[in-house]
Amino acid sequence: MNNQIEDQKRIVSLDVMRGFALLGILLANSLAFQFGMLGTYEPVDGMYQLGDLDRWTHFFIRLLVDGSFITLFSFLFGYGMSLQKLRITNYTPVFWRRTSLLLLFGLLHLFLIWRGDILLGYSLAAMVLFAFLFLSTRSLLISNIIWFLIMALFVLVPDIGNTSAPYYYLAEQNVITEGTYIDHILFRLTHDLLGISTGNGFLFLIGEFVYQFNTILVVMPMFLLGAYAARKKWFVAPSSHLRLFKICLPIALIVGMAAKLPNAITGGSNTQLESLSVFIGAPALALFYAGMIAIIVDKTGSKRFAPLAAVGRMAFTNYISQSVCFTFFFYGYGLGFFSELGIFYGALLSLAFFTVQLIASLLWLRWFKMGPLEWLWRAGTYLRLPKMKRY
Repeated sequence: MNNQIEDQKRIVSLDVMRGFALLGILLANSLAFQFGMLGTYEPVDGMYQLGDLDRWTHFFIRLLVDGSFITLFSFLFGYGMSLQKLRITNYTPVFWRRTSLLLLFGLLHLFLIWRGDILLGYSLAAMVLFAFLFLSTRSLLISNIIWFLIMALFVLVPDIGNTSAPYYYLAEQNVITEGTYIDHILFRLTHDLLGISTGNGFLFLIGEFVYQFNTILVVMPMFLLGAYAARKKWFVAPSSHLRLFKICLPIALIVGMAAKLPNAITGGSNTQLESLSVFIGAPALALFYAGMIAIIVDKTGSKRFAPLAAVGRMAFTNYISQSVCFTFFFYGYGLGFFSELGIFYGALLSLAFFTVQLIASLLWLRWFKMGPLEWLWRAGTYLRLPKMKRY
């Protein structure tokens, strides 16, 4: 009975969105796993082994996936934080324990598993979001609009032309192919993504600070919008907001595709078009995805989306498992398939792995109430061991 009550408190469409976002994040990250962080910056050897098939796959990833799914995840993160604020009476200590643990998980993930971590940046941005959660709903919306407008100003910065990749991106290629696992850890501990440091510990701290500060700036608009959406209960009963969805979703789709298409066509070679895609196109398309999922789940029922919802309920565990398995598959200290598949086969591998996650998550949640990492996170947040088994 308690299990049923707890499950009823969940908004299923949000779990489905998280599962869907994890699929998109894996597809986007498949380039970074297979070609290093440089593969997200410019074309590298091995990307287009199948010629046009790989190029078209890359085009559709840029158009439909890049930026939009991590932005969708940011929106859901803000929604979840706001929802907890509304549901938990003594919220402040719970928030800081939960966020501090996320910070720790992010550091471990970044240094021990994969440089492309988002958890550290999310934990730092959550600390900024905390202050906004105590604002009125109107003030929260105004803050969100102002932050969006500030980030949108980057679109006005003219194209700066071709620039060389930061030192990190080039140096990482050698570490991935030839380095041991310990070499990877040492490299991540002394080299920042901005290329400020080339092994100097002090400069690494500066570079990492600047990089994480930039992450906060980028994710905060969607954090704030997600928090506002939770206040307005847009996804509790989507049918009661159907008029809003009918007006906004077509606009979001048109704006998202129009803003992302030029960057997808040019292959990310124009910095102004890239800014247009990141700061306007990606958020708009993410909102379209979120709204469509909410409406479809509401209209057709949640049972059809049970596997996707199961992945979303175990989002933390599934996200980390993606990093562990894909780095082992591609990196030299593992199976060593780095730069050998091409973008199309890399995408197929991502879809196959995600299918396994769908099945595994569904089976796991038949017997357990949450994923193993979710259990650990909750135990540290509430300072008690939650019940793991369902029966």
